[in-house]
Amino acid sequence: MKRFLFGILLTSGLWVLIGNLNSRAENSVVKQSEIQEELFYTFEGRKITLKQRDDVIAVAFKPEATQSSSLPLHLKLQQDFRRNQSTQVKIERLSKQYALMKVASNNAKSRIMQLRLSQKAYVDTTLPVVSRSENTEEIILPNEIILSFNEQLSPSQKQVILQQHNLEIVRSLRFSKNRYVVKSRTALGTDILKVANQLYQLKEVKSATPNFILLRNKDISQKVTEAVQIFKKNQIKTKTDYKSNNLLLQQWHLNSNPLRVCLTEFANDVDKCLSQGLYKYSELSIPRTDIRATEAWQNSHGGKGVVVAILDSLIQWDHPDLVNNIYNSGKVKNKRRGETNGWDFADDDSNTRMSQKEFSRFGSIFQDSYRLNDDTLLEKYRSIPLMKRLLSMKLLFGLTRKDIAKILRGYLRHEVAGLFHGTSVSGVVAASSEQAKGLSGVAPEASILPVTIGKTLYHPTEGFTELIETSDIVEGIDYAVARGADVVNMSFGSFLPTAEIKNSIIRAHNKDSNIVFVAAAGNRRDIEVGFPAAIKGVIAVGATNINGYRAPYSSFGNGLTLVAPGGDTSIKKIGNRGGILTTGGTGIDEFWRGIILKPTTPWGTALDNRGKYVRVEGTSFSSPIVAGVIALMKGEDPQRLLSRNEIISILKKTASYDGLTLSKIEKKAYKFLVSSGKVSKRVSIEQYFFGNGLVNAHTAVKEVQRQLRKTGK
Repeated sequence: MKRFLFGILLTSGLWVLIGNLNSRAENSVVKQSEIQEELFYTFEGRKITLKQRDDVIAVAFKPEATQSSSLPLHLKLQQDFRRNQSTQVKIERLSKQYALMKVASNNAKSRIMQLRLSQKAYVDTTLPVVSRSENTEEIILPNEIILSFNEQLSPSQKQVILQQHNLEIVRSLRFSKNRYVVKSRTALGTDILKVANQLYQLKEVKSATPNFILLRNKDISQKVTEAVQIFKKNQIKTKTDYKSNNLLLQQWHLNSNPLRVCLTEFANDVDKCLSQGLYKYSELSIPRTDIRATEAWQNSHGGKGVVVAILDSLIQWDHPDLVNNIYNSGKVKNKRRGETNGWDFADDDSNTRMSQKEFSRFGSIFQDSYRLNDDTLLEKYRSIPLMKRLLSMKLLFGLTRKDIAKILRGYLRHEVAGLFHGTSVSGVVAASSEQAKGLSGVAPEASILPVTIGKTLYHPTEGFTELIETSDIVEGIDYAVARGADVVNMSFGSFLPTAEIKNSIIRAHNKDSNIVFVAAAGNRRDIEVGFPAAIKGVIAVGATNINGYRAPYSSFGNGLTLVAPGGDTSIKKIGNRGGILTTGGTGIDEFWRGIILKPTTPWGTALDNRGKYVRVEGTSFSSPIVAGVIALMKGEDPQRLLSRNEIISILKKTASYDGLTLSKIEKKAYKFLVSSGKVSKRVSIEQYFFGNGLVNAHTAVKEVQRQLRKTGK
């Protein structure tokens, strides 16, 4: 959730915060009473309950069929059902191997569909789709388990365990030992959970977790509301924000003073204030809400020699502000075939940028938003969830057909731009432009190691869907360690908690006492940070806005380490300027080829007309800010003499609450939580909402230098 819907009142906001806590307690009681009826898997000795969806079925195709069929199997399946069945079905392609079938929410009908599917010669099996008890997400449960054996086991002992549980090895996990993806010969459907739980209890097994495939971005109700509100408030500006090539002054997260002074004293012409340096002559004293990166650069090496692995989506590393800072595998041992600039685990190839196949699908959608007239555009995209929702609510919102077309154009551009989430995260860490004609990352001399772990899909009736497989995250972490990453950034703050991901991080910690993991706290306004940020030893980062408040979407409370600027475009009179300015992916020429009337104004949150630079928000972007600060710190310690624990200790010690402000809602919520015993009095209100405070790059770098001098290192 990125903002409160329709501007939540003070009292309602308070009850949202309190309600999150109370509902969690109530759900716990319900879960205990229904535990025998519920599905679950084991994590850290506790049961994570799941519920099976009866409105959607996953289909796994036979491998040999995917190779021999001239027609994509999801289309073949849809044709077969339309030809032979009276019931219309919607089938969404996920990959060559998997597809999703939508059915009526009816158990009997779901079972009939499963039976019919099993009769198709090219269908291997049907797979259940589940969700966490408190969510409506879609999680495919394949007949696969990620299994880690104890290191002392011999091959024959492993084989005995596999035989006893009717398992066979699908493949070994790369970059680690004694870890495998296995499948059951006998277990069907949700029974794979039982097999995993049985394996988890064995002393010979370190961990056993179903290889969950998580699908995200299915629920568009929030997106619809936000799109309409942006349209109604006219927050999408029609003029270029800033004409100078030096964009540093727009990057308030690095140094907030110029932009904040201009917004306060020159609100009617912020661009003039920045371009002419009028802020320099202001006597206004405004608290800093940034990380003081500009001061850190003056007395540091800018993160030189430090490798930051970005586990994320597409990283368009040939962006002019990124290309000079991309990791090159060079003569590294055990390189994958074709490996040069990272690895794409989602597609299992060396291309971490947008492929030609991806461009042919998503580039055409982006171009449609410019090339098609209103009627043609609305007709072509009439079946996506956003359109259905808008058309059903147009009278409520007071929208015309022209209004809906404009909202649709913005939505399509925004979703395509979102494919480059990894590109934007990378820019926050280590963007570096020649002669200050572009952006600056927090650590402009650091190297980025691209590690792609997710992919985005599009279906005419389902819209955009992000797919992430658990085994890809596990292998991505192991790969980053194998390639010598100093820092690993994980901007996916609400993933399904699994022992395998946790163990990958623990193993990395044991192997390298210097490597540091940083993760987004999550955008669910929850009272505890999400996974993997919640793993012990991982730096969990919450988000703040340009005014020093906690960003309204940011999770807080239990497990929060510290905060960093994450952006907030919902602030009145600030709008898009409240976002974090970083690198975008749609600026490449391919997106604009064939568009006759090239736009001369920015679109959505883009700074320029092509989207070379974009403004973003979320803990996804506060996390890489901290990763960049750590890179600055490590850049002062080329021999890596300071351990991970020492680096984290310095981060906490040098962070502060200066410039941060608590809202009235937070003050009331904290008072209630303490009085009701939900939060200990020993936890201050600042600590509860901001962790150890706002990260300070300048003081952190100075403290690293001081400690190295003190110890003679």
